[in-house]
Amino acid sequence: MAVGSFSQSEIYTEMTSMFRGKATQLQDRQVTLNRAVRFVNGDIDIRSTKRRTPLSPNLFDDVYDYTAPATMKEAAIIDIRRQVNRSSMDRFVLVDETEFSRYKGIIEKRVALSESELSKILKIDGVEGTTKNLINACNSLTTNGTWAVVAGNDASNLTLDSDNYISGSSLNFDMAAGAATGAIENSTMTVVDLTSHDEKGSIFVWVFIPDYSDAEGDTVTNFILRWGNDSSNYWSRTVTTNNEGATFYDGWNLLRFDWNGATETGTVAPATIDYIRFTVTKSTSLAADTDWRVDEIVSRVGEIYDVIYYSKYGWQTSAGVYLEDATATTDLLNADTEELELYLAKVGEFGAKELKEYKDAEDFRNEYDRLKSQMLFYRNKIYRLNLDKLFIEKKN
Repeated sequence: MAVGSFSQSEIYTEMTSMFRGKATQLQDRQVTLNRAVRFVNGDIDIRSTKRRTPLSPNLFDDVYDYTAPATMKEAAIIDIRRQVNRSSMDRFVLVDETEFSRYKGIIEKRVALSESELSKILKIDGVEGTTKNLINACNSLTTNGTWAVVAGNDASNLTLDSDNYISGSSLNFDMAAGAATGAIENSTMTVVDLTSHDEKGSIFVWVFIPDYSDAEGDTVTNFILRWGNDSSNYWSRTVTTNNEGATFYDGWNLLRFDWNGATETGTVAPATIDYIRFTVTKSTSLAADTDWRVDEIVSRVGEIYDVIYYSKYGWQTSAGVYLEDATATTDLLNADTEELELYLAKVGEFGAKELKEYKDAEDFRNEYDRLKSQMLFYRNKIYRLNLDKLFIEKKN
């Protein structure tokens, strides 16, 4: 049978036989089944849970944080793979987060997993020389056009900051108490030709947030970027998370404004980009804050890579939507025939314990161990990403 063709109802039929007609005496068959599937997926890399997803949106030079696939199990990364024209040297190694931070930008082709507040972030140092254009370095208020606060908004006291920056200097401004929006603008920059970036590039902006939220739950809402030819002809994009898809936080955040899907006002000529407006939107109840900072406005066109990984989602709906737990009898288990037996053995163990059939539970546990050893013995050797064999997980 094909992968994903074993429905929950079909497995219930198997359970009826396994428990000699006592399966309906389980407190909740679905709970027992889901628990067993989660256990097996956590215990062993199941071939049928292998998934591929494009890195969103691309892999960029000098950009290190990316959204991890939501369904990825632990750090179960199999490969970071260029979609086309992969070279023999295009091989990544997995390191821990501290090691990655120490050597990023120095040692290439490395990936780490960062976990914070129940979210996962992929840290990747992978490509050099991808297309990028500096729009404004934010190293002066007047050298490359004139930066100013936008009238009618709540930003004030725009200065140059030589103490806290990403590169060279940064733009520093304040936001008053009760302010909803604050914006700074430069309409006289040196022209930048971004024709090759139109509809496929992303504009990155570093922003320093002095206080993202307060004790009452008031927060920074979003950031808006306009880029184009003037205040009547521009693209605009609003972001509510930072580049890696995480909630904004205090300190430096890298924001990404994708061209694809941006809103065009008027008619923009991408060959003559010389206008930028950056807007902060926040709760009016958020207290006044000094020292907001903006730095390094760069447009980049990255390279298309896939992330290959093992998923912790053991099910999918009949419509192909992946699930961590089955919720309907028509949901399908992501398993091939020999893998199904592994899941059934663990279901048998858990179910027999609940029914107080302890000898059966021991037999099912032994059967699970036998099937697991057999699967690992006959499987080709699989190496997850590794560095100096400290992080290798070898499958024999």
